[in-house]
Amino acid sequence: MRLPKRTRGIVLGALALIAGPAVAVALAMNSSIPAPVHAPQPTAASAEAVKVMDHSLPRMLRERTPAPTPVPTPAPRPVIHRTPIAIPANSYSPNSIEGIIAAAAQRWGVSASWMIGIARCESGLRPNAYNPHGPYYGLFQFLMSTFTHNGGTNIWNPADQANIAAKMLAHGQAYQWSCA
Repeated sequence: MRLPKRTRGIVLGALALIAGPAVAVALAMNSSIPAPVHAPQPTAASAEAVKVMDHSLPRMLRERTPAPTPVPTPAPRPVIHRTPIAIPANSYSPNSIEGIIAAAAQRWGVSASWMIGIARCESGLRPNAYNPHGPYYGLFQFLMSTFTHNGGTNIWNPADQANIAAKMLAHGQAYQWSCA
């Protein structure tokens, strides 16, 4: 019976895995290697011969190398389970969102049109936008840690988001947004 090349390779590999240890055991049992012989204890005369012989050995054979220090096993990484986020279904008109952003921009001395452009690019002016690749949330697509670190309290509140974004932009942190 003729088998395809791939099947022949798999069959031959399986046979080698099964037959390999059996062949090794058979060869070891039929080996003509003599069993180790224990040397007699050295006498004073043979100790001098051992010293002479010891000096004729290569240096690395004469010196004992210290046992390698054991490498500690790293602790297992904790498994992080992300719970689904409940995204509120708030509905704001784009005009009211633009008004909220403009008020925050005026409060912090930042260009309102610049901030509206960033929000339009990041979330389409949707305060409940969510991007799971970050995860990024809200109008300005904040990381939760960035938002809370800068004083934010409610990630889904467009006024809170606009104020935090305006504050960050006023303090030279426009690099936080790819749309800026």
